[in-house]
Amino acid sequence: ELSDVDYDKNSLLDALGKLTVFLGKMKSGGVIGYSELSIPYDDYGSVVTVALDDYSPIGAEILLSEQGLGEGPMQAVLRALLADAGIRGELSTFYIDPSTTRQEAYRPTQLLLSANSLSKI
Repeated sequence: ELSDVDYDKNSLLDALGKLTVFLGKMKSGGVIGYSELSIPYDDYGSVVTVALDDYSPIGAEILLSEQGLGEGPMQAVLRALLADAGIRGELSTFYIDPSTTRQEAYRPTQLLLSANSLSKI
């Protein structure tokens, strides 16, 4: 239950609904293979995670990150939707290769975004 948060929980759910529609369009366009949104119960609404599998522009996002040139489009979309909902938080990005942990063979295909410490703007 999202009862212990200081932001409007319905605004968060609306933002996540908009994100779901956006991700559906990205999937139909072949940009992502699968997406999953989660509000972990044990974090009491202070964390939202977005997982994207077979995310085709992941190489460009990694390059942006490594060069310190800003965030990728998925981070920007999530940040904008949360801001429109009156919610702020920290955004962490993880690039995952589900097939290996060996650095020399590491080829990430999954993007995991974690918006944490969510609170009212």
